[in-house]
Formats: sequence, structure tokens, C-alpha cells
Amino acid sequence: MNHLLGQKFSNCKSLKLYPKLLLRCSRITSLGSIRYWRNKNVIEFQRKLSSNSGLLPKAVMKSLSETEFVKTQNDKVHVEKLMLNAVLGPDAWDQYEPQNFQVSMDIGTDFGKCSKEDDLKYSLNYAVLCRDVTDFVKKRKNFASLGQVARDIHSYALGRYPIISDMLVTARSESSHIRCDNLIAEVYGESDRIDQIRIANLKVLTVIGVFTFERYQKQYVDLEITLPWMRESVDMPNCRSITNRVVEFVEESNFKTVEALVESIAQLVLQESYFQEHKSLEVNVKVLKLNAITQTKGVGVSCVRKASDFIGNQPIELKSGKHTEGFDLPVPSTAVRKGLWGKAILAFGSNIGDRFANIERALAFLNEAPKVKVLRVSSLFESVPMYYRDQDIFLNGVVEISTELEPEELLKLCKDIEYNKMNRFKEFDNGPRVIDLDIIRYKNSENEDVLVTTKDLVIPHPRILERTFVLEPLCELVSVNDRHPITAEPYHNHLKQLYSKGNKEDLLWKVVPLPTLKNNERGSNRFLRFKREFIPDVFTGELIPRSNSETYVMGILNVTPDSFSDGCEDYKNVTAVIERAKAMVNCVLSLHSNVIVDIGGCSTRPGSLPATLEEELERTIPIIRALRKCDEIPQEKLIISIDTFRSEVARQAVEAGIDIINDISGGQLDPEILSVAAANPHVAYVLSHNRFKKTDIEDSKPSSDTETGDEVSEFILGASNNSKETSFIRGLCSELADFYLLAMKHGVKRWQLILDPGIGFGKVGSQNMDIIRQTPLVKNYSCLKGAEYVSFCNIPVLLGPSRKKFIGTIIQEVDAGQRDFATGAIVACSVGFDADIVRVHDVVNCSKTTKLADALYKHIINS
Repeated sequence: MNHLLGQKFSNCKSLKLYPKLLLRCSRITSLGSIRYWRNKNVIEFQRKLSSNSGLLPKAVMKSLSETEFVKTQNDKVHVEKLMLNAVLGPDAWDQYEPQNFQVSMDIGTDFGKCSKEDDLKYSLNYAVLCRDVTDFVKKRKNFASLGQVARDIHSYALGRYPIISDMLVTARSESSHIRCDNLIAEVYGESDRIDQIRIANLKVLTVIGVFTFERYQKQYVDLEITLPWMRESVDMPNCRSITNRVVEFVEESNFKTVEALVESIAQLVLQESYFQEHKSLEVNVKVLKLNAITQTKGVGVSCVRKASDFIGNQPIELKSGKHTEGFDLPVPSTAVRKGLWGKAILAFGSNIGDRFANIERALAFLNEAPKVKVLRVSSLFESVPMYYRDQDIFLNGVVEISTELEPEELLKLCKDIEYNKMNRFKEFDNGPRVIDLDIIRYKNSENEDVLVTTKDLVIPHPRILERTFVLEPLCELVSVNDRHPITAEPYHNHLKQLYSKGNKEDLLWKVVPLPTLKNNERGSNRFLRFKREFIPDVFTGELIPRSNSETYVMGILNVTPDSFSDGCEDYKNVTAVIERAKAMVNCVLSLHSNVIVDIGGCSTRPGSLPATLEEELERTIPIIRALRKCDEIPQEKLIISIDTFRSEVARQAVEAGIDIINDISGGQLDPEILSVAAANPHVAYVLSHNRFKKTDIEDSKPSSDTETGDEVSEFILGASNNSKETSFIRGLCSELADFYLLAMKHGVKRWQLILDPGIGFGKVGSQNMDIIRQTPLVKNYSCLKGAEYVSFCNIPVLLGPSRKKFIGTIIQEVDAGQRDFATGAIVACSVGFDADIVRVHDVVNCSKTTKLADALYKHIINS
């Protein structure tokens, strides 16, 4: 009957879907029942058996009709980690010696009657089962592989115990490979489940991650590779070969993301011949970075791939010993377009000799080099030495250039400037230097990031993410949306992350260069110095920058007969004016470290006629010369400013010894004044907001709430902002950004700038109060105007509310000279709202007010 059954079933096409069931039918006389453990298959088999009954002999049909079909049961018997010993192919040392291994069994059965009767005879005796399996393995002793012993145990148990409906056998070895903690074989024995081999807890040291510390130190990753093992395949996938190749590949790899690593491991595994022969089989690879987050054991990713997914990909080749030590980024580099101009950003620094002069020379050498043009320069910052600390303070910044040079050629140019043109002598890494030029970013003509990883050059610079003295100036030039090409995170976010750590060494001094006093040489002996700290917002927790340096007092010294509050008749008397200046200086210096004297020779009072050029020169230049030569004034603490909108006055004032050009027009009345400022990069320039035409200063129109156009994107503290509450200040800043771009076009350096939002010039009363209240918004405003990015971050802000009309309107005081007490209150508020410089008439009292405000708002008591 068995012969007839097999013959008839083999001719039955509609039943060919059930080969395992047919195989069991051949044992019908010995078992007395057909046992198939997928319920849906039993039902389907009965249906097809009924529809094809004419194909079977009557004796077979009679026997089948009397057969009891055992359906899948929900009851399970579990055997966990039965300890066994046998030869499982080569061991960890490639020897055919017995190995200890464990077997777990999850057995489907029906113990309903056993539960009801509480009688062992109706149950599967797991003690007997374990004994029988142990004896079975002992008798065989030698199995081809871990997978084979699992399959043999599976077949043995099913054949010996009819009560078993389904079964999962898991065999686990800890000694199959020296690098792998666990090799696991899972045998299901079901038609719709493929057996699996798992290479688990495979720990490998590799370079993985984007942070600098991750690039310099290998870290452990935990791998788990799940391999399908087809039932018709006698030999399982070659786990030894796969493990060896994966270990070699990962240890020599250098990935920035686990996503890229897991994908590459999957491709490497699927290059094995077993999977090339079965391209539809899926491999599961899981990678965990151990200790990546301190609160977790590990974090990672997994993927499922088949060989057909990599058709057309270049095969992965093992390159032993090719690993590059140090910071290395295994990323595809966008090609440089030969003959086309790209853009690069270079970081510069100096801490030997005249630092500012060194930087000026280096930038000049860059701009003079063939195929290079300097585009923009950041502010300048003083930073403490970061690595080797026993050396002088550094002066740092970044410069953007356009260039036709390829990255390697640009590197050669930088080294030529450092060592040949400026005679740098390098004693050791991170030591003192006359000048240091580092390429931190390079973009091709298509504005695509070019990534370089060689022994001599890595772009982007590997340590950019750990240095505020690079990120801070860089974020002045790149927009809030500009992303690091490796981390895919905005540079501005990386800067915030650095500051969030709270390291005092990360806080920088923003400096504005001033001329040296000796022979009026250019140099870095004198600076206006400003410092910020970052305080968490009490409601949001977001870090808010706040000024943390002494406020400068700018005393007004008008030498005019018609200024709105302090015109005087002795303005032509140089001796008398110098006496006034000396009193002003001594008063301020009794409380403050420095004093600014702002000399004005042309009244901008509404209704007044501007002085002629000759009159303004006659009034101001002699005073500047006399003041600079006065031995009774400590010159190193005296900062002289010229209040003018005329380029010729500014030019002669620079020659006479001033430090600051205070231009109320923002370059609108005489654009050539911007060229004067550009020609003197050691002189500060006050960029003021105003609205007027050249011929009618007195007819300044008030600003209105300016709605930005579609081509302008505006940000405050790095976040997009178009709120109604900030519309006025954004309108003002947007116009001031236009003045900024005009100044940059004329060659003015960012490091020269001081911002003045123009209180009292073209504003109505309430808007002047808004300016003071929203000074922090001005200081943290940035915008994208087309392709141009403008940021006011780190630019000091000057407020000049002294004796202005809006104060008189509020306190109902017509006489400007009687507004000093109220001015003192406004000055204190200005400091509280983060002004860096206050311009005042009453220096005696306002210097005291400023001192108190510094103590209250900035916690600065002893300067």
C-alpha cells in the first residue's frame, strides 16, 4: 500500500504542494495516523484529498478516512540549555575535537488531558526526552556542524514522540570561533520557516563615528549576523569563513555611521558562494555601538538584504593593513571642477609677536596669490591655548576665499605662506606660531562640499567640532542652515553643543583692533574687548548669549556752536576744549578701565545747516592732535572717535590719531567713507542705521514696520523669525544689513564694525524704546538676502540715547540740558538690555550709572 500511495500521490498535481505530508503518508501503517503540524495545511490537505479521491486506491482512502489529524497546539513544553558534548566540525582552533554545546527545545503538544486528570501518563515526559536526546548525541558523537546536530535532534524527537506536533530546536556553541561568543542554529522543520544560523555577540574594535574623539580611538561594536539555511541544503553557510572576513573587514574599516557599516557587512556576507547561488535568500545584520550613550548598553541599527540588492555594486575587497591612523573620513569626495572657481574657508591664528599684523600679512599674501581672492573675513577672537597651555594667548578668525586651486594646491600655498613668507618655525604640535592657516572647508564651483582624506590633508578639518575659536567665527560667515558634510548637522548646532558643556575655556574675547600708539604703526597692542557668556533661559532652558564684559562709556565732545544740547562758544579754543576733555577722561577712568571720547564738528540737529568740510576739519583735527599728544592723559586708555559722515574728515582724523570712525549715515551720505575705513583695517567703524537723503538731514523720516520680501529669510538666535512682535526691529536690522553688505563691498572688515541702531535718527518716540528693549534681538539677528548671509552676532552694539527728544517727551522736559537725570536711567536700562557701548553727554554721572549697571546686570564690580 505504501508503494501505491506514493505512486498515486506523485501523479496528483493538486497535492504536490505537500511533499512532507506525502512522506508521512508512507509511514501510515506504522504510525496509524498522519501527523502534520500546520493547521491550515491539514485543512487544505483534507479538502484536496476529498476532491481527488478517485485517484487513490480504495484501501488507501479507507485508511486515510480513519486517520486522526493532529492539529497545531498552543501548549508548549520547554527545555532550556541541555548541556551536550560532541564533535561539531572544526572548533575555535580548527581542531576536530568534542565541543560543549547547549540545546534548547520548544515543543508543541497537547497536555489538556494531563491537566484535567493531573496524570503524567498523558504528558510528554521532558526528563525522558532529555535523556533520550543525550543518549542519541552520545551514540553519534560526530556531527558535521552545529546546524546538523540541531537538525538530527529535531528529526529524532519527532520520530520518537508522536505526541509532539511541532518543534523548534536551538543549538548554541560558545567555542566554534575564537572571536564569536555564540554560534546559534535554529531548526524549525516547518515548510514555511527557513532554518537559521546566527553569529551572535561578535565584538570587534573599529573606528566608527563623526566626533573627533571617535576618529582617534577605536571602539567596540557588537555584531549579530543571521543566515538562512535552506532545508534542501545539507551544508550550512560557512560561518567560519564569514566570521573571519567580517572581523578583518570591520577592524580595518573606518565609517562615520553605523548605517553605512551595517550595509557594507551585509554586502560582504552576501558575496559568499552560498548566497551567490541563492540570490533570493535574505541575510539580517545588526550592529550595536557599545557604550555610545552612557545610559544604555548600546545603540545601533539592523538591516535585511539579499544578494540581488547589490547587483551592479563594486564588490567589497579586504585590504588588510591599509587602515590610516588618526582622523580619517571614509566618505566619497565630490570632484573639484578643474579650471572653475570654488570657495574655501581657512582658519587662521597667531600668538607670537604682533598678532594682528601677522594676520594682516597672511591675508594679504593669500589675496596676492594667483588663483585666489579673499572674499570675507570673520571677527577676531582671543582664545586661551587649547592643547599646550604654557604659551601666549591666540588671536583667531576665519577667512573665506574663492579659488581655482585644488585642495592639495591650496594646502601648499598655505604652507608656503606660513614657513617661507612668514618664517614660521614649528617646534612641536599645537605650540606657538607666527601664523597658522588651516583649510576647514572647501566647496567646488557647484557649491558642493569637497571631502578630502589623505595623510597630509583632511577636509573638513578634523578638529573643527571641538574648537569654539574656529566654530564661532565660522558661524559668522555660514548660515544657520549650513550643515557639516559629515555629521549632516548645522554648524550652528555644533557650536551650541560646545557652549552647553559649560567649559570656561570655550568662552572667547571678541576684539576690535585699534592702532598702536608708537609711531602710529599698525599692530595689535590695543583692542576694544568684549566677552559673552551663555545663560540658560529660565523658561525654555535655551542658552542665551549675554554680554559679560565692562561697558564702554563714550563721552561726547562736541566742538560746534549749534549742537542740540551742548553747543559752545569756545569750540575754537583748543586749550579750553582739551581741558574739558581731560576732565571727562579723568572722571570716567576713575571708575572704568578705558574711556572713549567722541569728537564732533558738524551738528546733525534737525533744522541746523551742516558745517562745511573746511569748517569741520578746522574744528576737529587740531583737537584730535592735541588730545593725542596730551601727556596728562594715559594714552593707552584713551580711545578717540571722530563723529563724522565725511570721508575726508575721516581720512585726516585717522592720520591725526583717532581709533574709531563714528558715521551716523551708514555710508549713505558719503560712500567713500567706507573706502577710508577699508584702507585702515586697524581702525574701528561704527555702522549706524539712519534714513535720510544727503541734502536734508533734518528731514529724517521715521522707520515703519518693514515686512520682509520672499527673497529674505530672517533669524533670531538661529531660529527663523517673522513674528509681528519683532517686525519693527527686523525691519531696522534688514536695512542695517544692507548697509553692512555695502561696507563689505567696499572692503571694510567685519572685525572693524560696531553697530548703532540709530536712536533718535528717523524713529518715532516708541520705536526708540523698542530699540533699547530689543537690543538682544539686534545682537542675535541674522538674515539670508538671496545668497548673502549677514549675521550681527559678536558685533558690539552702541546705544546713544543721551538727552534725546523721546526722553523729553516722556518726562515732559523741553530743555535737552535738563534731561541728564532721566538719561542716566535710560543708560542703566541700556546696559541691562545688553548694550556694549553707551554714548553720553553727562559723563560724570553716567559713568557712575554704567558702573552700577555693570555690577547689577553683569556681576562686574572690580574692573
